[in-house]
Amino acid sequence: MAVYHIDGALFEKMMIAAHKSISDQEEKINSLNVFPVPDGDTGTNMRLTIAHGMDSAGGNDKLNVYLRKLADGMVFGARGNSGVIISNFFDGFARSLRRYETMSAASMASALTYAYKQAYAGCRSPKEGTILTVAREGIEFVRPQLPRGCSVEVLLGMYISRLKISLGNTPELLPCLKEAGVVDSGGMGLVYIFEGMLNYLNDSSYIEGYSISANTDAAPKVNTSASAFNENTRFEFGYCMEFLLQLMKGKDYINTFNLSSFVSALEGIGESVVVSRLGTRVKVHVHTFKPARVIELAQNYGEFVSFKLENMCLQHNNIYGAGVEEKPNTHVSEAAPAAPDEKLPVKDLYKIVVGTGEGILSLFEESGADFVLDGGATMNTSSGEFLSCIAKIREVSVDAAVVIFPDNPNIILAAEQAVDISKDANVHIICALSPAAGYFGLANDDPQLSQEERISLMKNGAERTATVTVSKASKNYGSGKLSCKEGDFVGILVPGGIAAVSVDDIFDVASKSIGAVPEIEDRETAIIFTGEPADEDLGEELADRLSDTYPDIEFIVTPGGQKSQHFIIGIV
Repeated sequence: MAVYHIDGALFEKMMIAAHKSISDQEEKINSLNVFPVPDGDTGTNMRLTIAHGMDSAGGNDKLNVYLRKLADGMVFGARGNSGVIISNFFDGFARSLRRYETMSAASMASALTYAYKQAYAGCRSPKEGTILTVAREGIEFVRPQLPRGCSVEVLLGMYISRLKISLGNTPELLPCLKEAGVVDSGGMGLVYIFEGMLNYLNDSSYIEGYSISANTDAAPKVNTSASAFNENTRFEFGYCMEFLLQLMKGKDYINTFNLSSFVSALEGIGESVVVSRLGTRVKVHVHTFKPARVIELAQNYGEFVSFKLENMCLQHNNIYGAGVEEKPNTHVSEAAPAAPDEKLPVKDLYKIVVGTGEGILSLFEESGADFVLDGGATMNTSSGEFLSCIAKIREVSVDAAVVIFPDNPNIILAAEQAVDISKDANVHIICALSPAAGYFGLANDDPQLSQEERISLMKNGAERTATVTVSKASKNYGSGKLSCKEGDFVGILVPGGIAAVSVDDIFDVASKSIGAVPEIEDRETAIIFTGEPADEDLGEELADRLSDTYPDIEFIVTPGGQKSQHFIIGIV
């Protein structure tokens, strides 16, 4: 039966179907990586971003309410460039329908138009031949031809057909896609999202037995029996409060909201305060013995969209009563030098660094990073993780500079989105494109200097680092310059593309790739991070051979632990 109006409950099922479609095709989307290295992750990033949004949204019959919560969750949980773009797309979709409790095909077409414009606006340098083009061309072609009063199925069928045509044309717009013989992976992911939605409308059994697990690394689940708390319990832990506050206008509210002042007021009532702002909404986490005072403070500015209050004594007693080791909730991703309930030391400047591999992460901690986030090959750091770090820093200092080292081109967009959401003018991104660039950026810091001088020095250190990665090709690849077969050793300049290929000589690949580094004769120092596919002995042998070829460069070998590359080599 044709569908003419969609409410929040129906759209939630359509999103479950979209998630299933992306999950089913995840490896296919990932395999469209342009370069022949094993780090294709577009499908994974899109799946995780959608899952985070759905986990945050819960359910609501009103479409506008559901969409707003879905989009907010996707923005906070966006991973990788594809995740950031798709989160901006759904943010625009939600904004367009903010007054609609249901939508028709016509209002959905308008929302799809607004959605692609929001996605473009979220990119510093929008590039044609990507998911952006596919989203734009799809609805621009369909909307003028949409039959009056048609069903949503008709709209989606026309939209998907045009998305596929646009997707097929992406290699003509991006030479790198044409050389690799692939279409844009993000654009393909967008096609599968809407194909999943249409699949559900055509056959509701499409999602039977399917469930979404958004929190793969969640803490152990414990049965919170009320019997663990009674009249004799010592109330020593207080309450954990989490809520999403909608800032309101009108005479009953304070219309000027200052994030720093709000955080300071919360700290006078409780501890473990984490506050993030997304437009006119504020996400709050706080531990307190006086929840009524927190509620009163919050309602000076607005009203609650969602609210959770948990008795931490009950949680604590259940955890220890069940014999489960408690996992501290730091609300900060991965490594953070401060203990969960300790405040950070007050500093003039804080550094947030992304890395992957146990050795690289440890080295960043030793090099003075205040937060080290694990951004693995297919688990890119989300915007929300950066926001959590920024919020924790602002608990102790409103004036300190915050510097983010993404250390991966696929994480820069998520970092930029976090800065936009925070609206914090003293958060700076140093566009380090590799862990090696991040390492030399950190090494250039001088705490005796001013904030501006320190940031400039670290930026120079990161940007003048040339990086070479050496790994095995994950697929056959041909370009105008070099081609390789699956299993060949490949050396890639970051940025710069493939520099050398060899069937079996990893040392020759590394040497030739380093030789392609601009102004190599003026370089003096190189660090070699050995990955899981290699070992320290292989790294030492590589250093010896490279020292013979480049005697003026000092080569330092250290275990990196990265999963996909044999070597990451940074040269300054």
